[in-house]
Amino acid sequence: MDANIILRYLLADNKELTAQADAVLQAVADGEVTAECDPVTLAEVVFVLSSNYKMPNGEIAEGLISLFTREGLQVANKQRYLHALELFAGPVRHFGDACACAAALEQSEGRLFSFDRKLSSVPGITRSQNLTSPDKPG
Repeated sequence: MDANIILRYLLADNKELTAQADAVLQAVADGEVTAECDPVTLAEVVFVLSSNYKMPNGEIAEGLISLFTREGLQVANKQRYLHALELFAGPVRHFGDACACAAALEQSEGRLFSFDRKLSSVPGITRSQNLTSPDKPG
C-alpha cells in the first residue's frame, strides 16, 4: 500500500479517490484482503500530514493508530511503530525521533545515542551523546 491510499482515506479530500481508499481499507478491515505498508511509507504519511497539511501530532497519531491496528494491515515491526506513534502524540515532537525511542525501548532497555537533549525526558529513555556519560532516564 502506498502513502496516497492512506492519505486519501485520512484526509477525505477527493471524493473519488477517498471512496476507493475507503473500499480498500474496508476490505482490509473485513479480512477480505491483507495489505502491506512499508515503515518508510508510514513515515512519508506522517511527514506529509504534519508538513503539508499542518495536522497536529496527536491527530496524526490517532488516525494512523486506528488504521494500523487493523489485523489485515501488515507493517514490519508493527508494535514498534504503534509505540512510535504514541510517543509522537505525546513527548516526542518528530516522528523519526519517536521511532528511534521506540526502537531503543524495545531493543536496548531504552539506551539511545542522540545529541537531542529533549529525548532525555522521554520515559524509559537513557540518552547519551558519547560512550561515557549517559543522561538519567526520563
